[in-house]
Amino acid sequence: MKPVLIYKGTDICYDILNYFACRFGDALEKHGIRVIYYDEEKEGLSGISGFIGMEFTAIVGFQTYAFDPFLRSKKCYLHDLIKGPKFNFQFDHPVWMRSHYEKGPKDLYVLTHDRNYQSFIKKYYPGVKDAFILPPGGVGTCDISHEKKSKDLIFMGTYNDYRELLEVLCQSDRKIRFLAGAFLLEMKKHPDLTSEGALENVLKKRNIAACGREFLDILYTLKPMIKCIMAYYREKIIKTLLDNDIKVTVYGSSWKKSPLKDHPNLTILAAVTPEDSLREMALAKLSLNIMAWHKDGFTERIANSMLCHSVVVSDRSSCLEEQYEDGKEIILFGLRDYDTLPVRIKALLEDDILREKIAENAYRRAIAEDTWEQRAGLFLEYCSKIPH
Repeated sequence: MKPVLIYKGTDICYDILNYFACRFGDALEKHGIRVIYYDEEKEGLSGISGFIGMEFTAIVGFQTYAFDPFLRSKKCYLHDLIKGPKFNFQFDHPVWMRSHYEKGPKDLYVLTHDRNYQSFIKKYYPGVKDAFILPPGGVGTCDISHEKKSKDLIFMGTYNDYRELLEVLCQSDRKIRFLAGAFLLEMKKHPDLTSEGALENVLKKRNIAACGREFLDILYTLKPMIKCIMAYYREKIIKTLLDNDIKVTVYGSSWKKSPLKDHPNLTILAAVTPEDSLREMALAKLSLNIMAWHKDGFTERIANSMLCHSVVVSDRSSCLEEQYEDGKEIILFGLRDYDTLPVRIKALLEDDILREKIAENAYRRAIAEDTWEQRAGLFLEYCSKIPH
């Protein structure tokens, strides 16, 4: 089998995309695939021209812009001259990558962890040949015995102040301001809705007919409100836990800007790399996951926490509800009723036997189904079904 070319070099969110690239590459190599890495940051996009005429099993990026370059002299995209299907991993809502999915090589595919995102891509980005489900995987456990777990509950996410995003809203055009406000309120009232579902409701109530590109234009304009509602619920959930005398450990300097920074039950530690986060998960009895508005998605924090024998506490997604049993392998809660979460968490912290049983059940599922090795195997199946 021909090699797989993997693009890396995008240094965001504590280097998480490069971490994914390397873990995916390692997993492919375990399947006997030769992997070639290209660092976009160090070598620049122009150096990709060195691959013209070469053939690969696949060319893979992680929310990369590497597929964008267009050769005016040849009237085609650079990657049209490199043989092999091109895949871009999509972890955020695909509306953020709009400009990159509306252009690109002829054989561009998307890999995503959320079936709603998969449907969105197929509906609004006809230039993308197809979208496949491939969630990020987990890596080998950093094993620490249950008796030595020293942290009650950790949360690895950063802090963002929704108030700052509201200020941006207040300064926007009047027409946009009122529409954005209604959109935000709809997501607050109905947190189980996808962002596009919430917008559809708002437009229907206001008798605004918008579909296709026009709908996409509106959602793109209002996308800061998606970040706003995510930040709102993140802060509310953490505050509820703290106010109910649950000790929470968070990471990174962003939390020092939070109104919760001086709460006696909050511990703020230095930011950790993806590799170092595994040890923190292994030290934690419970690992909190709050979805970035992924209503049918899966995150690497879930897989890694399970592989580190830390009980995952997460808001619901259709994917999680189908794959894991609440109370047996995972603890799930709804954004509508997050105020009931402290009772469940306290009960878990007081019941070592139950907590350890849930952790062990989850570990067995994750090691069998949710590692990068399993993801690489599924990816190769996708590749084998794409005509060359």
